[in-house]
Parts: sequence; C-alpha cells; structure tokens
Amino acid sequence: MQHVNPSFNIQATEIDFETAQLFTEAGPMGFSLVVLGADNCFKAVVIYPFSPGIIETEIADKLKEICNSENLLKKQYSRSHNFWAFTESILVPAELMNADRNLNMLNLVFGDAKQGIIHSDFLYKHNLHNVYRIPEAVIDIFSTALPVATQTHLFSAIVNRDMPGGNHLFTVFYSNSLTIMLCKEGKLQVIQNFNYTHADDCVFHLLNVCKGFDIQPDSVTLHINGMIDENSGLYAAVYKYFLNIEFDTLSGDYTYDEAIKNHPPHFFSHLFELASCV
Repeated sequence: MQHVNPSFNIQATEIDFETAQLFTEAGPMGFSLVVLGADNCFKAVVIYPFSPGIIETEIADKLKEICNSENLLKKQYSRSHNFWAFTESILVPAELMNADRNLNMLNLVFGDAKQGIIHSDFLYKHNLHNVYRIPEAVIDIFSTALPVATQTHLFSAIVNRDMPGGNHLFTVFYSNSLTIMLCKEGKLQVIQNFNYTHADDCVFHLLNVCKGFDIQPDSVTLHINGMIDENSGLYAAVYKYFLNIEFDTLSGDYTYDEAIKNHPPHFFSHLFELASCV
C-alpha cells in the first residue's frame, strides 16, 4: 500500500504531552489531529487527506497505517477525544428515537451495502439524536490506538455551535467532500456531507440544500471552513451564487503556535472548535 503522507504537519518545538489534550477527526475524507496545551495554546496540527472514491477497506488500511506511524498518537495525553466523520448519519427527533429501528432508518437513507456498528449521540440543545454508522474495522483500530479517547460524531459537535438569527450555511471543505449545515431563521435544518470532484459539484450541493428548504442563496450567509483558498477556482465558482461569504476566524478563547498562524485561519478553524465541544 502507498505510504500515507500528511498535507500539513505543524508542531511546536516543545509540547508537554502529559498535560495536553488530543483531538482527532477520522472519516472517509481523511484523518486530522490537533494538540491543545494546558496553557490553552494549540501546539500542533496534522492533516492526512484521502483520495476521492476511497472504499471502506482502504479507509481502514490507511487509518491503521497512520495510527501505527504517527508519532503524536503514541504520546500520553491528559485527555483524548475522537470525532467520527463518517457520512452515514441522520438526525432523529427524540420522540421518534427507537434503538430497534436505527438500522432500518440508516438503510432507508443510505442503503444496506455498508455494514458497521451503529452509535447515537443525544443533542440536548436540539432535542435530537444523531444516529450514525462506523465501520467495525475502523472502530477496532481506534480501540487499540486510542483506547481511552472519548468518542462522538463530528456532526454532533458542529450542530452545537451558536445558531445566529437569519439564514446561514456552515461549511467544511475537504479535499474530496463538503459538509454543509443549514440554519434557517436561527433553527437547525440539516447537516450532511457530500462528495465532490469538481467545483460545480460543490455549487450544486450548496444550491440544492437551499432549494430543498425554500431559501434564496442571496439571503444566506455562507460560512467557510477547511481546505478552500480565496484565490482558487472553487471559491470563484461558489462566489458566483453566494455573495455573503465569511471565512471563519480563530477563536479568541485560545492562543496558537506561531507556525499555525502562518496559514489562513479557516483552514483549521473547525478542528480547533472541537475543543469547545467537550
């Protein structure tokens, strides 16, 4: 198998791991980690992107290699937190939640071709359950690599951010997919991940989400996180339809190693926000 290399590998020269916290994100888009020191300063960011169209066995193989080779995963931390970013996830109102029906609901939405372990997170702010499926082989890998890490779904963390009034699209751009969360008049409507190959695919998914909830693109503020450059063709394609665009900034609740601040803040902002969700 081809060696998995990070696209970003930023580490402070000195890190007190025993007092630091580790935050990881794992899914079909890749694997990322950040390290937060006891002084509330982020000390490290490492991102391993995966290729588009990768199948579950390949995802498991790549994650296993990363867990076996990444030096930062071999340290002892005061606390560790893992956020699953696998896309088979549905939001279920609390009054309709029934563990016996979770499998059928996931199969109805995503099909039954993929097998895995079903988990759920209760989203108390919204009175919803996030029901999701993780490949069993991946769970086994992380049970060995990060045996004491808390586990939740990335979507469960993202939906707990403040919901401002008006219409807002919160996005996280990866190298092969796009996560979209829509808030209409301050209320959560949907959160979902979409694969893409070209810039037009991203535009289609953004417009389609707006259309599905009867929202005009010019009434939406589009919040951007992740791997998108303001001078790229991808950004130019999105800007044709969404004129109210805001790039996420770094939270003032934390400080950041100087090497991290040399990159656009929105590249890593959603990863740093995970620290406020635990």
